Amino acid sequence: MVAVEGGTHERARKVAHPEESVSIIMALAATVGSLVFFWLAPGYSPQHGIIWAVPGWIASIYLFLQILFLLVSATQIRTLGVLDTIIAIFPVVAGFVLVSEWLIGHIPFSGFQLNALAMVICTSLAEFLLTVWIRFVLNRRTISIDAN
Repeated sequence: MVAVEGGTHERARKVAHPEESVSIIMALAATVGSLVFFWLAPGYSPQHGIIWAVPGWIASIYLFLQILFLLVSATQIRTLGVLDTIIAIFPVVAGFVLVSEWLIGHIPFSGFQLNALAMVICTSLAEFLLTVWIRFVLNRRTISIDAN
């Protein structure tokens, strides 16, 4: 009887923080999506003027959803996962890699792509800093390792 209850407890424990999982998936998708877009379509510049606003809208929606998931996880009294905070920096690092490749001259970027790249870096940096600030400063929580 104890083994069955322990197995149920472990199964429930693995899916206890779905908002962190969605946040991690979004950060990884932003990293992979930006790398794919900038490396597969160097020099892309849209013909229609309205498309220039798309990176700003995508960045705003991304940041809004990340803050929403962050606030949901911050209201719960439990140990925090550090993986979400670590993965939040991945899009920033990918953005800086792309900037360095552009500065070296390996990838030619259009004005539209430079604008989109700036949006990726600024939005993901804001999300990372907000994650660190809300989780570890505002809530006065620290990283803990669960021995169970």
